[in-house]
Amino acid sequence: MDPLREPIKKVTKKINWIPKFGLKRELDWLENMHDWLISKKRYWGLVLPIWECPGCGNFEVVGGKDELREKAVSGWDEFDGNFPHRPWVDGVKIKCSKCGQVMERIPDVGNPWLDAGIVPFSTIASDNKSEPLYWKDKSEWEKWYPADFITESFPGQFKNWFYSLLAMSTVLENSEPFKTVLGFATLLAEDGRPMHKSWGNSIEFNEGADKIGVDVMRWMYARQDPSANLLFGYKVADETRRHFHLKLWNVYNFFVTYANIDGWQPEERFKINEGELTPLDRWILSRLNQAIKQVTDSLEKFDAYLASTEIESFVDDLSLWYVRRSRERVGPGAESEKDKNVFYETLYFVLVNLSKLLAPFTPFMAEVIYKNITKDVSVHLSDWPDLPDRLDEKLLTEMAQIRQIVEKAHAERKEKKIPVRQPLTLYKTTADKTTNDLEIYVKDEINVKDVVWGAKRDELDTKITPELEEEAKARELIRKIQEERRNLGMNLTQKISVSSPWVPTDTKLVQRVKSKTLTASLTTGEFKVAPF
Repeated sequence: MDPLREPIKKVTKKINWIPKFGLKRELDWLENMHDWLISKKRYWGLVLPIWECPGCGNFEVVGGKDELREKAVSGWDEFDGNFPHRPWVDGVKIKCSKCGQVMERIPDVGNPWLDAGIVPFSTIASDNKSEPLYWKDKSEWEKWYPADFITESFPGQFKNWFYSLLAMSTVLENSEPFKTVLGFATLLAEDGRPMHKSWGNSIEFNEGADKIGVDVMRWMYARQDPSANLLFGYKVADETRRHFHLKLWNVYNFFVTYANIDGWQPEERFKINEGELTPLDRWILSRLNQAIKQVTDSLEKFDAYLASTEIESFVDDLSLWYVRRSRERVGPGAESEKDKNVFYETLYFVLVNLSKLLAPFTPFMAEVIYKNITKDVSVHLSDWPDLPDRLDEKLLTEMAQIRQIVEKAHAERKEKKIPVRQPLTLYKTTADKTTNDLEIYVKDEINVKDVVWGAKRDELDTKITPELEEEAKARELIRKIQEERRNLGMNLTQKISVSSPWVPTDTKLVQRVKSKTLTASLTTGEFKVAPF
Protein backbone atom coordinates (compact mmCIF):
# COMPACT_ATOMS: atom_id res chain seq x y z
CA MET A 1 0.00 0.00 0.00
CA ASP A 2 3.00 2.32 0.25
CA PRO A 3 2.59 3.79 -3.27
CA LEU A 4 -0.99 4.76 -2.41
CA ARG A 5 -0.44 6.02 1.12
CA GLU A 6 0.49 9.64 0.35
CA PRO A 7 -1.96 10.12 -2.56
CA ILE A 8 -4.86 8.97 -0.36
CA LYS A 9 -3.71 11.32 2.40
CA LYS A 10 -3.79 14.28 0.03
CA VAL A 11 -7.31 13.40 -1.09
CA THR A 12 -8.42 12.94 2.54
CA LYS A 13 -7.32 16.47 3.47
CA LYS A 14 -9.66 17.99 0.86
CA ILE A 15 -12.73 16.72 2.74
CA ASN A 16 -14.73 18.53 5.44
CA TRP A 17 -14.75 16.18 8.44
CA ILE A 18 -17.42 16.51 11.14
CA PRO A 19 -16.30 16.28 13.92
CA LYS A 20 -12.92 17.78 13.06
CA PHE A 21 -10.98 15.00 14.75
CA GLY A 22 -12.24 12.65 12.04
CA LEU A 23 -9.52 13.91 9.72
CA LYS A 24 -6.80 13.05 12.23
CA ARG A 25 -8.22 9.58 12.81
CA GLU A 26 -8.36 8.83 9.09
CA LEU A 27 -4.83 10.12 8.56
CA ASP A 28 -3.63 7.98 11.49
CA TRP A 29 -5.17 4.93 9.84
CA LEU A 30 -3.60 5.76 6.49
CA GLU A 31 -0.22 6.29 8.12
CA ASN A 32 -0.25 2.86 9.74
CA MET A 33 -2.32 0.75 7.35
CA HIS A 34 -1.05 -2.46 5.78
CA ASP A 35 -2.17 -4.24 2.61
CA TRP A 36 -5.94 -4.68 2.53
CA LEU A 37 -7.24 -8.25 2.49
CA ILE A 38 -10.18 -7.83 0.14
CA SER A 39 -11.53 -11.41 0.27
CA LYS A 40 -13.51 -13.32 2.87
CA LYS A 41 -14.27 -17.01 3.18
CA ARG A 42 -18.03 -16.67 3.37
CA TYR A 43 -20.91 -18.00 1.34
CA TRP A 44 -22.95 -14.83 0.81
CA GLY A 45 -21.29 -11.71 -0.50
CA LEU A 46 -19.93 -9.98 -3.56
CA VAL A 47 -18.44 -12.81 -5.62
CA LEU A 48 -14.89 -12.23 -6.78
CA PRO A 49 -14.77 -12.71 -10.62
CA ILE A 50 -11.52 -14.66 -10.47
CA TRP A 51 -11.19 -18.09 -12.13
CA GLU A 52 -8.19 -20.29 -11.27
CA CYS A 53 -6.69 -23.15 -13.26
CA PRO A 54 -6.06 -26.34 -11.22
CA GLY A 55 -3.43 -27.44 -13.72
CA CYS A 56 -1.00 -24.59 -14.38
CA GLY A 57 -2.08 -22.20 -11.61
CA ASN A 58 -3.06 -19.48 -14.07
CA PHE A 59 -5.87 -17.17 -12.99
CA GLU A 60 -8.09 -14.91 -15.04
CA VAL A 61 -10.30 -11.97 -14.02
CA VAL A 62 -13.60 -11.78 -15.91
CA GLY A 63 -14.68 -8.22 -16.61
CA GLY A 64 -18.42 -8.67 -16.92
CA LYS A 65 -21.42 -10.81 -17.76
CA ASP A 66 -20.91 -10.65 -21.52
CA GLU A 67 -17.30 -11.76 -21.22
CA LEU A 68 -18.28 -14.61 -18.92
CA ARG A 69 -20.89 -15.83 -21.43
CA GLU A 70 -18.31 -15.88 -24.22
CA LYS A 71 -15.76 -17.80 -22.15
CA ALA A 72 -18.15 -20.24 -20.47
CA VAL A 73 -17.72 -23.90 -21.42
CA SER A 74 -20.39 -25.16 -19.01
CA GLY A 75 -22.91 -23.96 -16.43
CA TRP A 76 -24.04 -20.85 -18.29
CA ASP A 77 -27.62 -21.96 -18.87
CA GLU A 78 -28.11 -22.63 -15.16
CA PHE A 79 -26.57 -19.28 -14.25
CA ASP A 80 -28.33 -17.13 -16.85
CA GLY A 81 -31.22 -15.17 -15.34
CA ASN A 82 -29.99 -15.48 -11.76
CA PHE A 83 -28.15 -13.00 -9.59
CA PRO A 84 -24.34 -13.14 -9.85
CA HIS A 85 -24.04 -14.81 -6.47
CA ARG A 86 -23.32 -18.23 -5.14
CA PRO A 87 -24.29 -20.96 -5.91
CA TRP A 88 -25.26 -20.04 -9.49
CA VAL A 89 -22.05 -18.31 -10.55
CA ASP A 90 -19.90 -21.09 -9.09
CA GLY A 91 -21.35 -23.50 -11.65
CA VAL A 92 -19.91 -21.56 -14.59
CA LYS A 93 -16.63 -23.03 -15.87
CA ILE A 94 -14.25 -21.43 -18.38
CA LYS A 95 -11.25 -22.70 -20.36
CA CYS A 96 -7.72 -21.79 -19.29
CA SER A 97 -6.10 -19.61 -21.94
CA LYS A 98 -2.68 -21.12 -21.21
CA CYS A 99 -3.10 -24.88 -20.76
CA GLY A 100 -6.67 -25.47 -21.89
CA GLN A 101 -7.90 -27.08 -18.66
CA VAL A 102 -11.28 -26.18 -17.17
CA MET A 103 -11.08 -23.33 -14.64
CA GLU A 104 -13.34 -22.77 -11.62
CA ARG A 105 -14.12 -19.60 -9.75
CA ILE A 106 -12.26 -19.22 -6.47
CA PRO A 107 -14.69 -19.82 -3.56
CA ASP A 108 -13.93 -16.55 -1.75
CA VAL A 109 -16.27 -13.57 -1.76
CA GLY A 110 -15.27 -9.93 -1.55
CA ASN A 111 -15.02 -7.88 1.60
CA PRO A 112 -18.35 -5.97 1.78
CA TRP A 113 -16.47 -2.69 2.07
CA LEU A 114 -14.93 -3.41 -1.32
CA ASP A 115 -18.42 -3.26 -2.79
CA ALA A 116 -19.36 -0.21 -0.70
CA GLY A 117 -16.25 1.67 -1.75
CA ILE A 118 -16.87 1.31 -5.47
CA VAL A 119 -20.47 2.59 -5.28
CA PRO A 120 -19.75 6.05 -6.80
CA PHE A 121 -18.45 4.34 -9.93
CA SER A 122 -20.54 1.17 -10.14
CA THR A 123 -24.10 2.24 -9.37
CA ILE A 124 -24.77 5.70 -10.83
CA ALA A 125 -26.75 5.03 -14.01
CA SER A 126 -29.33 6.97 -15.99
CA ASP A 127 -32.07 4.59 -14.86
CA ASN A 128 -30.30 3.18 -11.78
CA LYS A 129 -30.00 -0.27 -13.37
CA SER A 130 -28.28 -0.03 -16.76
CA GLU A 131 -24.59 0.38 -17.53
CA PRO A 132 -22.87 2.76 -15.07
CA LEU A 133 -22.43 6.33 -16.30
CA TYR A 134 -18.77 6.14 -15.31
CA TRP A 135 -18.24 3.88 -18.33
CA LYS A 136 -21.08 5.03 -20.54
CA ASP A 137 -21.11 8.84 -20.21
CA LYS A 138 -18.42 10.22 -17.94
CA SER A 139 -19.34 13.87 -18.46
CA GLU A 140 -22.83 13.09 -17.14
CA TRP A 141 -21.34 11.05 -14.30
CA GLU A 142 -19.22 14.02 -13.23
CA LYS A 143 -22.41 15.95 -12.46
CA TRP A 144 -23.04 13.49 -9.63
CA TYR A 145 -19.50 13.15 -8.34
CA PRO A 146 -18.26 13.74 -5.71
CA ALA A 147 -21.14 13.26 -3.29
CA ASP A 148 -21.99 16.36 -1.26
CA PHE A 149 -22.48 14.47 1.98
CA ILE A 150 -22.21 11.05 3.60
CA THR A 151 -22.78 10.01 7.20
CA GLU A 152 -22.07 6.93 9.27
CA SER A 153 -21.23 5.97 12.84
CA PHE A 154 -17.49 6.50 12.99
CA PRO A 155 -16.30 3.64 15.23
CA GLY A 156 -14.72 1.28 12.70
CA GLN A 157 -15.55 3.26 9.57
CA PHE A 158 -12.19 5.00 9.34
CA LYS A 159 -10.69 1.66 8.32
CA ASN A 160 -13.79 0.37 6.52
CA TRP A 161 -16.24 2.45 4.48
CA PHE A 162 -14.48 5.82 4.65
CA TYR A 163 -11.19 4.15 3.74
CA SER A 164 -12.61 2.02 0.93
CA LEU A 165 -14.25 5.06 -0.69
CA LEU A 166 -11.02 7.03 -0.42
CA ALA A 167 -8.89 4.20 -1.80
CA MET A 168 -11.13 3.55 -4.81
CA SER A 169 -11.52 7.23 -5.68
CA THR A 170 -7.82 7.93 -5.34
CA VAL A 171 -6.90 5.04 -7.64
CA LEU A 172 -9.54 5.81 -10.27
CA GLU A 173 -9.79 9.61 -10.18
CA ASN A 174 -7.24 10.92 -7.67
CA SER A 175 -10.01 13.00 -6.11
CA GLU A 176 -12.26 12.99 -3.06
CA PRO A 177 -15.39 10.77 -3.30
CA PHE A 178 -17.40 13.07 -1.01
CA LYS A 179 -17.16 16.69 0.12
CA THR A 180 -18.39 16.35 3.71
CA VAL A 181 -18.61 13.40 6.08
CA LEU A 182 -20.50 13.42 9.36
CA GLY A 183 -19.31 10.74 11.73
CA PHE A 184 -21.24 10.10 14.90
CA ALA A 185 -20.77 8.06 18.04
CA THR A 186 -22.96 5.27 19.39
CA LEU A 187 -26.57 5.14 20.56
CA LEU A 188 -26.87 3.71 24.07
CA ALA A 189 -29.68 3.33 26.56
CA GLU A 190 -30.02 6.15 29.08
CA ASP A 191 -28.31 3.95 31.68
CA GLY A 192 -25.15 4.10 29.56
CA ARG A 193 -25.31 0.47 28.45
CA PRO A 194 -26.10 -0.97 25.01
CA MET A 195 -29.81 -1.59 24.47
CA HIS A 196 -30.87 -5.21 25.06
CA LYS A 197 -34.38 -6.56 25.40
CA SER A 198 -33.21 -8.95 28.12
CA TRP A 199 -31.90 -5.99 30.14
CA GLY A 200 -35.19 -4.13 29.79
CA ASN A 201 -33.52 -0.99 28.46
CA SER A 202 -34.35 -1.28 24.75
CA ILE A 203 -36.99 0.90 23.10
CA GLU A 204 -38.70 -0.16 19.87
CA PHE A 205 -39.10 2.74 17.45
CA ASN A 206 -42.90 2.79 17.19
CA GLU A 207 -43.23 2.55 20.95
CA GLY A 208 -40.77 5.40 21.39
CA ALA A 209 -42.50 7.54 18.78
CA ASP A 210 -45.87 7.06 20.48
CA LYS A 211 -44.67 7.71 24.03
CA ILE A 212 -42.01 10.35 23.40
CA GLY A 213 -43.28 12.11 20.28
CA VAL A 214 -41.40 12.22 17.00
CA ASP A 215 -40.46 15.90 17.25
CA VAL A 216 -38.84 15.29 20.62
CA MET A 217 -37.00 12.27 19.23
CA ARG A 218 -35.78 14.26 16.24
CA TRP A 219 -34.55 17.05 18.50
CA MET A 220 -32.69 14.57 20.72
CA TYR A 221 -30.74 13.36 17.69
CA ALA A 222 -30.20 16.78 16.09
CA ARG A 223 -29.18 18.36 19.40
CA GLN A 224 -26.65 15.63 20.19
CA ASP A 225 -22.94 16.37 19.88
CA PRO A 226 -21.95 13.78 17.24
CA SER A 227 -18.61 13.15 18.95
CA ALA A 228 -20.34 11.84 22.11
CA ASN A 229 -22.58 8.81 22.64
CA LEU A 230 -26.31 9.53 22.62
CA LEU A 231 -28.07 8.25 25.75
CA PHE A 232 -31.63 7.50 24.67
CA GLY A 233 -34.58 6.85 26.94
CA TYR A 234 -37.80 8.19 28.40
CA LYS A 235 -36.20 10.23 31.19
CA VAL A 236 -33.82 11.94 28.78
CA ALA A 237 -36.75 12.57 26.44
CA ASP A 238 -38.77 14.17 29.25
CA GLU A 239 -35.86 16.47 30.07
CA THR A 240 -35.52 17.42 26.40
CA ARG A 241 -39.24 18.16 26.09
CA ARG A 242 -39.27 20.24 29.26
CA HIS A 243 -36.11 22.15 28.43
CA PHE A 244 -37.00 23.04 24.84
CA HIS A 245 -40.39 22.05 23.45
CA LEU A 246 -42.51 23.12 26.42
CA LYS A 247 -40.56 26.34 26.77
CA LEU A 248 -41.23 27.23 23.14
CA TRP A 249 -44.85 26.09 23.36
CA ASN A 250 -45.41 28.33 26.39
CA VAL A 251 -44.14 31.32 24.39
CA TYR A 252 -46.46 30.44 21.53
CA ASN A 253 -49.37 29.87 23.91
CA PHE A 254 -48.74 33.21 25.63
CA PHE A 255 -48.82 35.00 22.28
CA VAL A 256 -51.99 33.30 21.05
CA THR A 257 -53.82 33.66 24.37
CA TYR A 258 -53.23 37.37 24.79
CA ALA A 259 -53.51 38.23 21.09
CA ASN A 260 -56.99 36.68 21.18
CA ILE A 261 -57.90 38.51 24.39
CA ASP A 262 -56.78 41.83 22.92
CA GLY A 263 -58.24 41.08 19.49
CA TRP A 264 -54.91 41.58 17.75
CA GLN A 265 -54.50 40.39 14.16
CA PRO A 266 -51.54 40.88 11.81
CA GLU A 267 -52.19 43.18 8.89
CA GLU A 268 -52.40 41.59 5.45
CA ARG A 269 -49.13 43.21 4.40
CA PHE A 270 -47.38 42.82 7.70
CA LYS A 271 -44.43 45.09 8.42
CA ILE A 272 -42.81 46.12 11.69
CA ASN A 273 -42.68 49.85 12.39
CA GLU A 274 -39.07 50.11 13.52
CA GLY A 275 -39.49 53.64 14.83
CA GLU A 276 -41.83 52.42 17.58
CA LEU A 277 -39.70 49.52 18.82
CA THR A 278 -38.40 49.47 22.38
CA PRO A 279 -34.75 48.50 23.02
CA LEU A 280 -36.04 45.08 24.10
CA ASP A 281 -37.88 44.64 20.78
CA ARG A 282 -34.82 45.69 18.80
CA TRP A 283 -32.70 43.28 20.82
CA ILE A 284 -34.87 40.21 20.18
CA LEU A 285 -35.02 41.05 16.47
CA SER A 286 -31.22 41.29 16.41
CA ARG A 287 -31.02 37.96 18.23
CA LEU A 288 -33.39 36.49 15.65
CA ASN A 289 -31.17 37.76 12.83
CA GLN A 290 -28.16 36.34 14.62
CA ALA A 291 -29.91 32.97 14.92
CA ILE A 292 -30.98 32.98 11.26
CA LYS A 293 -27.40 33.58 10.17
CA GLN A 294 -25.91 30.97 12.51
CA VAL A 295 -28.48 28.29 11.69
CA THR A 296 -28.21 28.91 7.94
CA ASP A 297 -24.42 28.82 7.98
CA SER A 298 -24.39 25.65 10.08
CA LEU A 299 -26.91 23.79 7.93
CA GLU A 300 -25.05 24.72 4.77
CA LYS A 301 -22.06 23.02 6.39
CA PHE A 302 -24.23 19.99 7.32
CA ASP A 303 -23.81 20.76 11.02
CA ALA A 304 -27.20 20.14 12.61
CA TYR A 305 -25.67 20.15 16.10
CA LEU A 306 -24.48 23.76 15.94
CA ALA A 307 -27.71 24.81 14.23
CA SER A 308 -29.94 23.21 16.87
CA THR A 309 -27.91 24.54 19.81
CA GLU A 310 -28.26 28.05 18.39
CA ILE A 311 -32.04 27.62 18.08
CA GLU A 312 -32.16 26.35 21.64
CA SER A 313 -30.16 29.33 22.88
CA PHE A 314 -32.46 31.69 21.02
CA VAL A 315 -35.60 30.11 22.51
CA ASP A 316 -34.05 30.54 25.97
CA ASP A 317 -33.50 34.23 25.27
CA LEU A 318 -36.98 34.60 23.82
CA SER A 319 -38.70 32.91 26.74
CA LEU A 320 -36.59 33.82 29.75
CA TRP A 321 -35.83 37.41 28.84
CA TYR A 322 -37.94 38.92 26.05
CA VAL A 323 -41.35 37.46 26.91
CA ARG A 324 -40.78 37.53 30.66
CA ARG A 325 -39.76 41.18 30.53
CA SER A 326 -42.76 41.96 28.28
CA ARG A 327 -45.60 40.21 30.11
CA GLU A 328 -47.05 43.43 31.48
CA ARG A 329 -47.17 45.02 28.02
CA VAL A 330 -50.23 42.98 27.03
CA GLY A 331 -53.60 41.93 28.36
CA PRO A 332 -56.43 43.94 29.92
CA GLY A 333 -54.07 45.55 32.43
CA ALA A 334 -51.61 46.88 29.84
CA GLU A 335 -50.95 50.61 30.13
CA SER A 336 -50.24 51.47 26.47
CA GLU A 337 -52.28 50.28 23.51
CA LYS A 338 -49.53 51.41 21.15
CA ASP A 339 -46.81 49.50 22.99
CA LYS A 340 -49.08 46.45 23.16
CA ASN A 341 -49.36 46.39 19.38
CA VAL A 342 -45.61 46.80 18.99
CA PHE A 343 -45.06 43.76 21.20
CA TYR A 344 -47.53 41.64 19.24
CA GLU A 345 -45.99 42.69 15.93
CA THR A 346 -42.51 41.83 17.17
CA LEU A 347 -43.39 38.46 18.69
CA TYR A 348 -45.49 37.52 15.66
CA PHE A 349 -42.55 38.23 13.36
CA VAL A 350 -40.22 36.24 15.61
CA LEU A 351 -42.52 33.20 15.82
CA VAL A 352 -43.12 33.10 12.06
CA ASN A 353 -39.41 33.09 11.30
CA LEU A 354 -38.55 30.79 14.18
CA SER A 355 -41.05 28.22 12.92
CA LYS A 356 -39.27 28.31 9.55
CA LEU A 357 -35.92 27.67 11.22
CA LEU A 358 -37.48 24.81 13.18
CA ALA A 359 -39.15 23.16 10.18
CA PRO A 360 -36.26 20.79 9.32
CA PHE A 361 -35.85 19.80 12.97
CA THR A 362 -39.34 19.63 14.50
CA PRO A 363 -41.63 19.61 11.44
CA PHE A 364 -44.90 18.99 13.27
CA MET A 365 -44.50 21.59 15.99
CA ALA A 366 -43.26 24.13 13.46
CA GLU A 367 -46.27 23.41 11.24
CA VAL A 368 -48.81 23.91 14.04
CA ILE A 369 -47.30 27.23 15.13
CA TYR A 370 -46.86 28.58 11.61
CA LYS A 371 -50.25 27.58 10.21
CA ASN A 372 -52.18 28.81 13.22
CA ILE A 373 -50.70 32.29 13.36
CA THR A 374 -50.27 32.92 9.61
CA LYS A 375 -53.17 30.89 8.15
CA ASP A 376 -50.81 29.96 5.28
CA VAL A 377 -50.84 26.50 3.70
CA SER A 378 -47.69 25.10 5.29
CA VAL A 379 -44.40 26.17 6.80
CA HIS A 380 -42.77 23.56 4.58
CA LEU A 381 -43.93 25.47 1.50
CA SER A 382 -42.67 28.82 2.77
CA ASP A 383 -39.36 30.48 1.94
CA TRP A 384 -36.39 30.16 4.26
CA PRO A 385 -35.86 33.37 6.30
CA ASP A 386 -33.81 36.02 4.53
CA LEU A 387 -30.28 36.42 5.78
CA PRO A 388 -29.88 39.70 7.68
CA ASP A 389 -27.93 42.54 6.10
CA ARG A 390 -26.57 43.63 9.46
CA LEU A 391 -26.78 42.97 13.18
CA ASP A 392 -26.94 45.48 16.02
CA GLU A 393 -23.82 44.06 17.64
CA LYS A 394 -23.61 46.87 20.19
CA LEU A 395 -27.14 46.26 21.44
CA LEU A 396 -26.51 42.51 21.63
CA THR A 397 -23.34 43.09 23.65
CA GLU A 398 -24.92 45.60 26.00
CA MET A 399 -28.00 43.46 26.64
CA ALA A 400 -25.68 40.56 27.50
CA GLN A 401 -23.95 42.91 29.96
CA ILE A 402 -27.32 43.88 31.47
CA ARG A 403 -28.21 40.24 32.00
CA GLN A 404 -24.87 39.60 33.72
CA ILE A 405 -25.57 42.50 36.08
CA VAL A 406 -29.01 41.09 36.81
CA GLU A 407 -27.55 37.65 37.48
CA LYS A 408 -25.12 39.07 40.04
CA ALA A 409 -27.87 41.05 41.77
CA HIS A 410 -30.14 37.99 41.96
CA ALA A 411 -27.27 35.99 43.43
CA GLU A 412 -26.81 38.62 46.15
CA ARG A 413 -30.53 38.65 46.91
CA LYS A 414 -30.45 34.87 47.24
CA GLU A 415 -27.39 34.97 49.47
CA LYS A 416 -28.98 37.58 51.75
CA LYS A 417 -32.38 35.86 51.59
CA ILE A 418 -34.20 38.92 50.27
CA PRO A 419 -37.00 37.85 47.90
CA VAL A 420 -37.25 39.60 44.54
CA ARG A 421 -40.78 40.65 45.48
CA GLN A 422 -39.26 43.00 48.08
CA PRO A 423 -38.35 46.32 46.41
CA LEU A 424 -35.02 47.90 47.33
CA THR A 425 -33.73 51.42 46.96
CA LEU A 426 -30.48 50.97 45.10
CA TYR A 427 -28.10 48.65 43.30
CA LYS A 428 -24.47 49.60 42.69
CA THR A 429 -22.61 47.99 39.81
CA THR A 430 -19.02 48.19 38.66
CA ALA A 431 -20.21 48.12 35.05
CA ASP A 432 -20.29 51.25 32.92
CA LYS A 433 -23.68 52.56 31.88
CA THR A 434 -24.86 51.28 28.51
CA THR A 435 -25.40 53.68 25.64
CA ASN A 436 -28.78 52.11 24.90
CA ASP A 437 -31.57 52.92 27.31
CA LEU A 438 -31.42 49.58 29.11
CA GLU A 439 -31.35 50.67 32.75
CA ILE A 440 -35.09 50.15 33.09
CA TYR A 441 -34.63 46.40 32.53
CA VAL A 442 -32.15 46.20 35.40
CA LYS A 443 -34.51 48.09 37.69
CA ASP A 444 -37.54 45.99 36.78
CA GLU A 445 -35.76 42.65 36.86
CA ILE A 446 -34.03 43.04 40.22
CA ASN A 447 -36.76 45.32 41.65
CA VAL A 448 -34.79 48.39 42.67
CA LYS A 449 -35.61 52.08 42.42
CA ASP A 450 -32.26 53.22 41.08
CA VAL A 451 -28.93 51.97 39.70
CA VAL A 452 -25.51 53.49 40.29
CA TRP A 453 -23.06 52.74 37.48
CA GLY A 454 -19.27 52.58 37.69
CA ALA A 455 -19.22 51.82 41.42
CA LYS A 456 -16.23 50.29 43.19
CA ARG A 457 -18.12 47.06 43.79
CA ASP A 458 -21.42 45.32 43.04
CA GLU A 459 -23.77 45.82 45.96
CA LEU A 460 -27.45 46.03 46.88
CA ASP A 461 -28.69 48.62 49.35
CA THR A 462 -30.60 46.27 51.63
CA LYS A 463 -32.18 48.89 53.89
CA ILE A 464 -35.96 48.40 53.78
CA THR A 465 -38.04 51.50 54.50
CA PRO A 466 -41.72 51.38 55.54
CA GLU A 467 -42.67 52.49 52.01
CA LEU A 468 -40.68 49.65 50.45
CA GLU A 469 -42.19 47.19 52.91
CA GLU A 470 -45.71 48.30 51.98
CA GLU A 471 -44.91 47.94 48.29
CA ALA A 472 -43.67 44.39 48.91
CA LYS A 473 -46.92 43.58 50.71
CA ALA A 474 -48.85 44.97 47.75
CA ARG A 475 -46.91 42.70 45.39
CA GLU A 476 -47.66 39.74 47.64
CA LEU A 477 -51.35 40.66 47.59
CA ILE A 478 -51.28 40.75 43.78
CA ARG A 479 -49.69 37.30 43.72
CA LYS A 480 -52.27 35.95 46.16
CA ILE A 481 -55.20 37.36 44.18
CA GLN A 482 -53.86 35.99 40.88
CA GLU A 483 -53.38 32.57 42.43
CA GLU A 484 -56.96 32.59 43.70
CA ARG A 485 -58.22 33.63 40.26
CA ARG A 486 -56.54 30.55 38.80
CA ASN A 487 -57.92 28.33 41.55
CA LEU A 488 -61.43 29.58 40.79
CA GLY A 489 -60.95 28.98 37.04
CA MET A 490 -61.58 32.60 36.09
CA ASN A 491 -60.67 33.69 32.58
CA LEU A 492 -58.07 36.39 32.00
CA THR A 493 -60.64 39.11 31.25
CA GLN A 494 -62.96 38.47 34.22
CA LYS A 495 -63.28 41.49 36.52
CA ILE A 496 -63.45 40.68 40.21
CA SER A 497 -64.20 42.06 43.64
CA VAL A 498 -61.69 41.42 46.42
CA SER A 499 -61.76 41.70 50.17
CA SER A 500 -58.50 41.41 52.10
CA PRO A 501 -57.39 41.78 55.73
CA TRP A 502 -54.72 44.15 54.51
CA VAL A 503 -55.17 46.86 51.89
CA PRO A 504 -52.47 49.39 50.92
CA THR A 505 -52.80 52.88 52.34
CA ASP A 506 -50.97 54.36 49.35
CA THR A 507 -53.55 55.11 46.66
CA LYS A 508 -51.01 54.42 43.90
CA LEU A 509 -50.44 50.94 45.29
CA VAL A 510 -54.19 50.37 45.52
CA GLN A 511 -54.52 51.34 41.87
CA ARG A 512 -51.65 49.02 40.92
CA VAL A 513 -53.27 46.08 42.71
CA LYS A 514 -56.56 46.75 40.93
CA SER A 515 -54.94 47.19 37.52
CA LYS A 516 -52.79 44.06 37.69
CA THR A 517 -55.61 41.81 38.93
CA LEU A 518 -58.64 43.35 37.12
CA THR A 519 -60.13 44.15 40.50
CA ALA A 520 -63.11 46.50 40.33
CA SER A 521 -63.69 46.60 44.09
CA LEU A 522 -61.04 46.23 46.82
CA THR A 523 -62.26 46.33 50.41
CA THR A 524 -61.02 45.38 53.87
CA GLY A 525 -62.23 42.09 55.32
CA GLU A 526 -61.69 38.35 55.23
CA PHE A 527 -59.74 37.35 52.12
CA LYS A 528 -62.14 36.54 49.32
CA VAL A 529 -62.17 36.78 45.52
CA ALA A 530 -65.45 36.77 43.62
CA PRO A 531 -66.73 37.74 40.15
CA PHE A 532 -67.66 41.39 39.96
